[in-house]
Formats: sequence, C-alpha cells, structure tokens
Amino acid sequence: MEYGALQKSTDEELMTHLRSGHHDALAIIVDRYQRLVWSVAKRIVHDAGEAEDVVQIVFLDLFQKVELFDPLRGTLKVWVLQLAYTKAINRRYHLQRRQFYDQVDVEDDVVAFSMAPGAAHHRFSAGESSRLVQEVMEALNPNQRAAVELISFEGLTFEELAGRTAQTLSNAKHHYYRGMMRLREALSEKAGQPERSKRQQSKGEIGETNA
Repeated sequence: MEYGALQKSTDEELMTHLRSGHHDALAIIVDRYQRLVWSVAKRIVHDAGEAEDVVQIVFLDLFQKVELFDPLRGTLKVWVLQLAYTKAINRRYHLQRRQFYDQVDVEDDVVAFSMAPGAAHHRFSAGESSRLVQEVMEALNPNQRAAVELISFEGLTFEELAGRTAQTLSNAKHHYYRGMMRLREALSEKAGQPERSKRQQSKGEIGETNA
C-alpha cells in the first residue's frame, strides 16, 4: 500500500495494516503521537533526552504488542497514552534509583504518584479504564476537565494551556493537578469496591463452611 494512502487511514486501519506487515503504518502512528508521548514523558522524567528515550521505548513496545490491540476495548490514542505513562514512570523510578535527580518539583511528584504502576487504574482492563476515566472527567469542573484534556490527551504544555484558556500559568497548573488528583481518588475508590466485594464474599463462604 502506498505511503500517501496510508496517511489517510484511521488509527484502527493503521493498526490493521501494521498487523499485516505494512511497517510504514508504524511510521505514521509515530508521526501522529510522538509529540503527545514526549510531552507526557517529559513531565514525568523531567529531562528532554530521557523523554526521547521513552518515546522510542513506547513505540517499540507498541510494535511488539500490536496483536494485543483491540479497538473494542479502547482507542489507539488511549492505548498509546497508557503505554506512555507506564514506560515514563518506570523510567523515572529507574533514574531515581540511580540518583539522577537533585531536586524534584513537588507538584509533578503528585501527578507521577497518581499514575504510578500500583495505582488503582491498573487493576482494570484498557476498556474499563477508558470508561471510568470518561465518567470521572464528566464530574470534573469545566476548568479541571479542560486542563486534563488539553495536557494529557492533546499534549499541550502548561504555557500553551494557559494561553488557550486565557488563565495565568499558576492557575492552569492548579486546575490540571487538582483534576488529576480527583481522577486518582475516583479510580482508587472504584477499584476498592470489587476488592471489598471479594473479601465480603470470601468471608461469607468461610462462614457457610464453618456453619
């Protein structure tokens, strides 16, 4: 298939082409999402060079796991974002262990913690996470929702967010961090519900056995 025709393909079509051995499809996917992945990684690892390494790791992982992509469970953009957060946080922990950081911005630590591998949203499938995030996003106030969407899903910088929403840089950051914390709290709460149900069911079964 010609490269020009591939460029007009949807994300789902590109993944189908990639599965079929059309490796040019990966180049187009990278072109579409590398800025978003770099933006996510840069905010987490605090280093442009390390963020570029994360970008390469993310798209290599995508290529190696292309068969796992299921459009019925979520969009390619959501899957790429999940890979970006996971790989960037893993890289950050690696750098912290090697004492790469001298001083870390406290607010960025909050965001990294909210998206950490042990966080609640990793207990859900990609489709479940996507639905839960959408539910919580709808519950955010307009400023928080806009900040999270523009930074986490469109890849804007804080400066670009402030300009787009006509806010000060400080207020733009505040709305983003508050929105991310509310996402984490809501996902943690929802993740705890099935765990509590399992424990209660187990206790009931034990009680019946002892009766």
